[in-house]
Amino acid sequence: MDTSAVILAVASPPGRSPRGIIRISGPAAFDLLRPHLHAAALGKRQMQAGRLRLRALDLPVMLLAFPAPHSYTGENSAELQMPGNPDLLHRVIDNLIDSAGAIGIEARRAEAGEFTARAFFNGKLTLTQAEGVAAIIAAQSDAQLRAAGFLCSGRLGSFAHKLADDLANALALVEAGIDFTDAEDVVAISPHDLHARLVALYNDVEAQLNRSIGMEQLDAIPWVVLTGRPNAGKSTLFNALLTRPRAVVSQVPGTTRDVLTEPLTLDTPHGSAEVMLVDLAGADAGESLLNQQMQSAAHQAIDRAELILDCVPVDHPLAASRDNNELLIRTKSDLDPQTAACGFAVSAVTGTGLRELRAMIAERLADRAVNLAADVLALHPRHEAAMRAAGQSLVEAIDLTEPSLRAKENGKENGVGSHFGHLPHPELIAAAMRLALDNLSELAGDITPDDVLGRIFSTFCIGK
Repeated sequence: MDTSAVILAVASPPGRSPRGIIRISGPAAFDLLRPHLHAAALGKRQMQAGRLRLRALDLPVMLLAFPAPHSYTGENSAELQMPGNPDLLHRVIDNLIDSAGAIGIEARRAEAGEFTARAFFNGKLTLTQAEGVAAIIAAQSDAQLRAAGFLCSGRLGSFAHKLADDLANALALVEAGIDFTDAEDVVAISPHDLHARLVALYNDVEAQLNRSIGMEQLDAIPWVVLTGRPNAGKSTLFNALLTRPRAVVSQVPGTTRDVLTEPLTLDTPHGSAEVMLVDLAGADAGESLLNQQMQSAAHQAIDRAELILDCVPVDHPLAASRDNNELLIRTKSDLDPQTAACGFAVSAVTGTGLRELRAMIAERLADRAVNLAADVLALHPRHEAAMRAAGQSLVEAIDLTEPSLRAKENGKENGVGSHFGHLPHPELIAAAMRLALDNLSELAGDITPDDVLGRIFSTFCIGK
């Protein structure tokens, strides 16, 4: 990846808005902006109002300047805030790139993830932290956001660095011992000490794997779908379970037109867990194209559902039968408490049955809801593969030290001298330890093949 050019990108969300952002980074970023920003003192960390004069454009802008190395990328960086018209933002970028060529500066549009990639290459972020940034951007639930936050915090990288440091220290002693194999009175590290260190490292790796889940499990968060006829109280129940007004509620049938999804946190015996609560358009047999599209989206959500809450108001007749993954919910139970006794009665108005319904959802999905425990790390496949490979190499090294331990014990029993303190096959032990060290270094982001870097940063959006 070429890091010498100045890169530019729109960093604000797509669409029109009162304010848009253009992000700029590179060694010559301030030199590119200086001719076009009047009354702006570039070169120091600041936020300053000014005017951008660029060809036929004369715009009020807010400049945020971040001199190297105190910026996100570690380079001279700036953000321009201006009216959020998408066409205007892209026109400004094109004009800045054209003007760069006239003054001998290489400038171009940023590639996907290039700002974060430069932060990684300049030592501002570890690779796991960069992956955390991508995960935050893509997060659709609280569990995904929390997992991404762990990666951004550097917790996984710190864990890998600590283990790598401990393993490197032990490896240095093993390799030093190789140089003194013929010296019976020189033992750099005893078999017992090395075995204990390797077992401790392996136990740390296994414990972390046991406390972790795969990132793909967060993508497979179970769906709890509210179904029923129009005006059955689905959206009202949806809001009540979330304890906030997410869906528009109206007495007019057919208010909900699309599939609404929101994460719902539940209390379980093992702590907090999360499911995805889904509100659908009411089942209607209308022939309009819009209604057909609404029902198609609803059927796709139902097919994906782990649990269906079939909402039937107390003043409506009940269906004949239900599938195993369906629960009958008698909505609007405050209107007729006696009829509501047939089925699981809830009322968003009085709060009747809401706590019990949450408990029932948690019970039905106890083994599938996503755990929100504070000590659980979510691992990308790359992370899990590196940890398991490191564990396997540690096992190989541990197995190689055990014959020496047995020989040492036998030597003590038979009165044999101290030469049994040397490691058997130290070169093989060192090779296994080096493999484990490489895997831990890859996990921490210190050693990463270029193709892995390419795959990681290609998942970013432009401007990040």
